[in-house]
Amino acid sequence: MNQIFSIARFGRLLRKYFTDNRGQLLANAGLLIGGLFVGSVFAYQGWPGSVAEMRTALFFVLGWPCWYVFTVQQINVLNHKERAMNYLMQPASQFEKIGLIWLISGVGFVLVFTSVFALSDSVWVWVVNHRDWSPDQVAMIKRQGGFFTLKPFFADAHFGNIPAQLWAFTALLHAFTMAFALLIRHNTLPLVAVIAFGLLIFSHLGNNFLLHSLTGSDLINSIVPFSQATAQSLVKQYDYRTIELPQPVGDQLRYAVGVVAVALLYITAYVRLKEREV
Repeated sequence: MNQIFSIARFGRLLRKYFTDNRGQLLANAGLLIGGLFVGSVFAYQGWPGSVAEMRTALFFVLGWPCWYVFTVQQINVLNHKERAMNYLMQPASQFEKIGLIWLISGVGFVLVFTSVFALSDSVWVWVVNHRDWSPDQVAMIKRQGGFFTLKPFFADAHFGNIPAQLWAFTALLHAFTMAFALLIRHNTLPLVAVIAFGLLIFSHLGNNFLLHSLTGSDLINSIVPFSQATAQSLVKQYDYRTIELPQPVGDQLRYAVGVVAVALLYITAYVRLKEREV
């Protein structure tokens, strides 16, 4: 039998996981639905134009913390000695054990969250499109561009205009959480979050320091590495110019760095799991 990966063996491991954690998963799903409902009550109260903006914020502002907490929750089983022994002594390879965590906390969460969000959004979009507006609200909507039919989130043109940085942080979130949650045994939930914010601040400051050093000017700044920079004019105080990396080299560099970072983080998580098993 294949000692690295076996579909039958992985299926038994997956079935045992759902059997042992059914109550916890249902409770997590209930909390997710409840949190989404509460957030939607506020996000979908405005007119169509504001709803299109607010639901994008809801998608990320709710999705990121929930994904982070759920991933740490799944890995915490390996940070407690007795529970870790039960998990690591199961008749499966290290690859299958890390693959199970990746599947449940990664692909599983994304599928559940996007499905629940899409269903909730469809219901609220219908409510917004069929809402009876007061005369004052009608006047305000007309001043802001008029009425239009709100489309479901994933079918809306605004969905395709979401800044690439948000998708980049989303792609890094799971790999980063898996790696550092396995590296830190105690107080995992707050410490990994502190490290994440610390690295974001360090990357921002380091990126701007490098820009200032290369250009010899303190009037150029960038939010994140490899993104566009904004340079202020020396003559006119409020005159700015945007500087971007040449294409297609710029996008190729961003994708290459992102893929390498995600791969290294997942490799780190896998190596850390092997150390736990030893």
